[in-house]
Order: sequence, then C-alpha cells, then structure tokens
Amino acid sequence: MSETAHVKNCFGCSPDNPVGLKLKFEIKNNLLVGEFDSNQSHEGPPGLVHGGVISAVIDESFAFFAVRMLKIDVRTIRIEIVFRNPVHIKDRLHIETSLKEEKSRAVIIGSRVYSGNAIIAEALGTLYKIKTEKGLNGSKNAGKQ
Repeated sequence: MSETAHVKNCFGCSPDNPVGLKLKFEIKNNLLVGEFDSNQSHEGPPGLVHGGVISAVIDESFAFFAVRMLKIDVRTIRIEIVFRNPVHIKDRLHIETSLKEEKSRAVIIGSRVYSGNAIIAEALGTLYKIKTEKGLNGSKNAGKQ
C-alpha cells in the first residue's frame, strides 16, 4: 500500500499517531483499496474486533477516497453499515471503497470490508463537501462551509 496520511496526526491513516489505526490505501482503477491489521487493543467481545473500530476503518476509507480520488474535503454526515460477519483479533481486513453518487453539496461513497473471501461489512456514507482555502493541511481556514 502506498498512500500516506493527509494530516500528520490523523487517527485513521497516520503512521505517526501512536494510538491510530495506521491504515494504508492505494488507488486501483476507480477503487480505493486498503488493508487493516487488527490487534488486541481493538477488542470488543472476547476475541473479536469492536464494531466501532470497523466503523472507523470504513469512515476513514470514505474520507480518504474523497481527498485522494475526488480532490475534495468532506465531513461525514451519515454512515449506514451492515455487519455480515465477526472479525477475529489479528485478522487482516481488506477494504474496497468507491463512489456511488456525486451531488452538488455531497457525495455518497460505498465500502466493503473483507476478511479473506468473507464479507465482514458493507456500508454507504453520505459526506458533505467542505470549501477550503488551502486544502487539508490543518490550517485555520480549512473547513468553512
């Protein structure tokens, strides 16, 4: 995986955030694909990854897709997730994310999460487009609506 963090301390994708997910993504055709290796700190039910961690992985893939592929800054306003199978601690997850629809003020992005051949979760997210003066660099002017 080759794409790096859009913000130095991003919880989802920064390799420098000590408690972050350290997600890695790359672009393949019109898909954003990524991998996530869970560990003991992601545990919810005994031996399984917490659903909130999977939700964060999905949300990060939505934002990363918008930034890298659509070249826009966004904020998540809705996520709908269907969890299909549990994830065991230390399972490697594969994420595929794509654009479903682009509107004037929002985008709808879809994601599937796999462990091996098993679908773990399927999601749709609605993300509001944010106007920025300097892009995703953490400046005070970023995020004005």
